[in-house]
Amino acid sequence: MKKYFARIFFLTSISFLVFNCSKSSGDVAPENEIVTIGGEKMEFADKGTITNVVKQANTTEISLSDMKSLDSFDNAKLVFSGSPASVKALKNGQVVLFEGNSLRKITSITESGGKTTVNTTNAKFNQYYKTAKVNFEKQMYWTSSNIKNAKIKVAGGRLKSISGANDVGLEYSGELAGWKLNLKLNPESGEGRKLNVELTAKRGSAAGIEVKGFISDFSATSDIDLNNGNLDSYNHQHNNLNGELEVKYAFLSLDQIAQISIPLEISRTILVNGVIPVTFTLKCNLKVYPEIIENSTCQAHLKLTYNGTQGFNYSNRSIETAGTLAGFDVTRIGDTGSASAGVVGVGVGLEFPRFQIGIFHSVVVPYILNNTSVQSYFESGLPFVPGPCNQTTLGLKGVVGVDLSFFGASFSGSRDLYERKTEFKTPGSKCPSAFINPSLYSVTL
Repeated sequence: MKKYFARIFFLTSISFLVFNCSKSSGDVAPENEIVTIGGEKMEFADKGTITNVVKQANTTEISLSDMKSLDSFDNAKLVFSGSPASVKALKNGQVVLFEGNSLRKITSITESGGKTTVNTTNAKFNQYYKTAKVNFEKQMYWTSSNIKNAKIKVAGGRLKSISGANDVGLEYSGELAGWKLNLKLNPESGEGRKLNVELTAKRGSAAGIEVKGFISDFSATSDIDLNNGNLDSYNHQHNNLNGELEVKYAFLSLDQIAQISIPLEISRTILVNGVIPVTFTLKCNLKVYPEIIENSTCQAHLKLTYNGTQGFNYSNRSIETAGTLAGFDVTRIGDTGSASAGVVGVGVGLEFPRFQIGIFHSVVVPYILNNTSVQSYFESGLPFVPGPCNQTTLGLKGVVGVDLSFFGASFSGSRDLYERKTEFKTPGSKCPSAFINPSLYSVTL
C-alpha cells in the first residue's frame, strides 16, 4: 500500500457487563439463583461442575455463606464486617479460596473498628488446585434486566439510562482526543435475543462516523483440566454469535490521528458450582488514521451481517483456534467513493463485539473479538502510479488473545480465528492488487 494511504480504525471494545438476570423473559432471576458478595451480584451457570478435585497443601477456603459478610475487595485487601471465625482462623502463607470471589495468599490479618481486614497477594489456580476438572455452560442473553443489574464502570464522560421501543438501555457520551463520541446499548424487548448498538463519532464538520447494528445472544462453554499441578487443557467457545453492522462515514479535509479507548465497562459474573466466579466483559476502542487533503471528500455506506463461533483449544502446551465464520454478507446501501485531485485514503475499523474473560478476577482471555474494517482508497491516475483507482473494501477478522499464566502455564499470545473481505470498485479502476495494511487489524490491548 502506498505511503499516502491512510486509514481509520474503528475499534470498539466494551468492557464486561455483570449480568445477573434470567435466561428468558427478561425478568430478574429468582433470588435463589443470585448471590451477592461485597455488593456484586452474580448468577449461577446454566450447567457447571468441578470434579476430580485434589487440593494442594496449606490451602483452605472461606465458604459462600461466610463471604456474605465481605464489605469490600480491592484485589489485595478483603474487609469483612465483624470477626467471622473462619476468617480469623486464616494463617499467613495459606492459599485461600474465597468462594465466589478470589484466590489469594494471606500476608496478614488485622481487626479494628468492628472490621476484619485480610491482606493478601496474588495466587494462581494451580497453587490451590493440584488436580481439577472445571466445566460450565451459560446462555448469554441481552435483556433490560441484565443491563439494570450490570456492574458498570465509566471514567469520564456521561452515562445515563435510555428508554425507547426496545426497552431500557444505556447511553455514554464524551469527548476524547477531539472527537465527540456517543454510544447507545439498547436490548431488544422480550427474550433478549439482540443487543442493539449505535455509535457515533464526530470531529466538527470535517469528519463523521456512524455505526449501528446488533449482536445476538450466544452460548459460552468452557472446559479446564488441571492434572498434578499442570494445565493439560483449556477450551473455550462462543457458539451461534450473530451480528449486523451498518457503517457510514464522510470525511472532508482531515489528517489528525486519534487512538481512543471508550472508557465504558459493563461486567457480568457467573458462578461455576457456586464457587468459581467467571467474569465476562464488553469494551470499545476507536482509532482514526485519515489522510484527506484539502478540497477532497471520502465517504462510504455499507452493511455487514455475519454469524459463527469464536474460541480456542489449548493442550500439550500449544493452542489452536476454534473459530468459524459461517455467514458473511456485505451490501452497499449508500454512496461509497472518493473525490480528489490526488490520493485519498480512509479506513474505518470496528472492533465489536470484544469479550474479555476473567476467572477469580484474573484475566485469562484478554480478548475474543470481531474486528470489522471499512477502508476507501482513491488515486486520480498520476503518470507514476497505475491508477485511476476508486475502491472500497470491507473486511471482518476474528482474533483471540490468551494468557494462561494464572493456571501456571507459560503460554500467552494471540491467534487469528477467521478473515473475510469484499471489494467494491468503480468501473475502469486500476487498483493495486492489495492495499490493506496489516495494522488496520491491529488490536488495542
